[in-house]
Amino acid sequence: MCGIIGVVAKSAVKSVLEGLGRLEYRGYDSSGISILSNNKIHTIKAEGKLTNLKHRLSRQPIDGDCCIGHTRWATHGRANVTNAHPHQYGQVSVVHNGIIENYLHLKQQLMQWGHHFNSSTDSEVIPHLINHYLAQPMTHEEAIEKAIGQLKGSYALGVLINGANNNLYAVKQGSPLVISQGSHGAYMASDAMALGADSGKIYYPEDNELITLNSNEIKCCSRSINKKIHFINNKKYVKAVSKGEHSSFMEKEIFEQVDLLKRLSVNNHTNEYSIINFKDLNKITIIACGTSYYAASVAKTWFEQYANILVEVDIASEYRYRSPVVIDNELTIFVSQSGETADTLAALRYAKSKKAQTLALVNAVNSSIAREANFTFEIYAGPEIGVASTKAFSCQLAIFYKMALEAAKQTAFIDKQELTQLALNFVQLPYIMEKVLQRCADIKLMAKKLCKYSNILFLGRGVLTAIAQEGALKLKEISYIHAEAYAAGELKHGPIALLDEQMPVLVIAPKNSLTEKLLSNIKEVQARNAPLFIIGDHSINEHINLRDDEFFELPAIPESILPIISVIPMQLLALYSAQTLGKNVDQPRNLAKSVTVE
Repeated sequence: MCGIIGVVAKSAVKSVLEGLGRLEYRGYDSSGISILSNNKIHTIKAEGKLTNLKHRLSRQPIDGDCCIGHTRWATHGRANVTNAHPHQYGQVSVVHNGIIENYLHLKQQLMQWGHHFNSSTDSEVIPHLINHYLAQPMTHEEAIEKAIGQLKGSYALGVLINGANNNLYAVKQGSPLVISQGSHGAYMASDAMALGADSGKIYYPEDNELITLNSNEIKCCSRSINKKIHFINNKKYVKAVSKGEHSSFMEKEIFEQVDLLKRLSVNNHTNEYSIINFKDLNKITIIACGTSYYAASVAKTWFEQYANILVEVDIASEYRYRSPVVIDNELTIFVSQSGETADTLAALRYAKSKKAQTLALVNAVNSSIAREANFTFEIYAGPEIGVASTKAFSCQLAIFYKMALEAAKQTAFIDKQELTQLALNFVQLPYIMEKVLQRCADIKLMAKKLCKYSNILFLGRGVLTAIAQEGALKLKEISYIHAEAYAAGELKHGPIALLDEQMPVLVIAPKNSLTEKLLSNIKEVQARNAPLFIIGDHSINEHINLRDDEFFELPAIPESILPIISVIPMQLLALYSAQTLGKNVDQPRNLAKSVTVE
């Protein structure tokens, strides 16, 4: 969601702007910056993309060694300059990531005390509160601590105060925040991606732990930070913010999947997964949102089919509100690319309160979800910049597959020969994936025809229903075409009423144990004159006889790895449809990469 960064260093403004550029992947609709210069705060804000803010700064250049910046994803109030951050009032300027749930009560109280508000945001109450307590009088630290004591909800804050000797204050409650000491200065940000190559030492503050950053040191509650320092190679984050030869980050990340899967197929993480005692589990519950939820749905089939373990899949935003029953010897798995998804983190805390074993499946091993879970498995996808997840999804599936094989080994539900074959199938995976990607031009032809429609139905059977759902989600996310996905057998239970010449149907139809049943569903579509598109085995098209721009042939694929291969055409189809329509595939409207509020 919103991205924040603060810098105390020479050329702080330049560093903040570069950091905001690295935060663009999170999704945003406005941006702003506050500079503490000669004991006075100067705030410049702009609606739209970061280039608009840079243009405004070029017309009124201000120098300063202490600076905060923000990219806003609108929650409370429209996307405009007034609602953009930082919010400045009196002596104080604040950037905020999160939601203040009791802001209306606080706002009414402050208005009774004579305060006047400009924006429609929840965040504006924070600088007002700090100013109120500064007038009492209090020290800067006391005023901030008193103010945050009044807040309910989640927040990560960067605070500047006039005359604060170039101090930058940072504090969090339930939202991600990183603190870094570099060779050239001190930094705070909503995630490590915002920090430059100078930032190798990372500190993750506890909730309501007030941090003071200045040019000499970083202090926590008047003590120097000397605990829980993490060392990272932040150069990889800087390198990730480059498209290379590709037209977009999404395209780059789709094609990166081959090398990522090659590494995962070569590297043996069996010992890592064996720390889980799958044999004695009574149940696995997998909890996730969006794309990660569809990865969990595929994993359910693998665990049940190969290890005979009962699996439930839950939407993270719903999980704790239905008071789920947590049983003895239950493993709860929380899937999140960022490791900061607010709903998933809250679900994790609920499961821990019920004494469940918790496992984080994340792309960021130092994230909140990873730090709070009993066990953490990394998906090894590397930084993912495109808002619509691609390589993280395939890496999630790959790790789930390896976990399922470890579970099958422990439970001995399938024989050793089948287990060996499943492992060999995984080794083939990146090479088959490469074959599919080499024929991306064929998918581009299909996309140019498909994107002329306003509505599309996706169909799959069995485990590939989740891939159909992921395909529909990708198309919606970046092309804004309305798409729905169904298990193909459900077509006649309602959706078939929609079929006519203007309702195309895309079917995932590889060669597997359900091919014959799927063929009958395809015939139902044809009988109603709906435009038909198929991604599948050549044997299917022998019965249907579609044109080249209506049929994409999949190579021969072992059934166990079909979900991981089948998603590649789905990703390319969404990418090329959106590009044909002239959409911004990396930063689709209204979407955020990391959803850190409920």
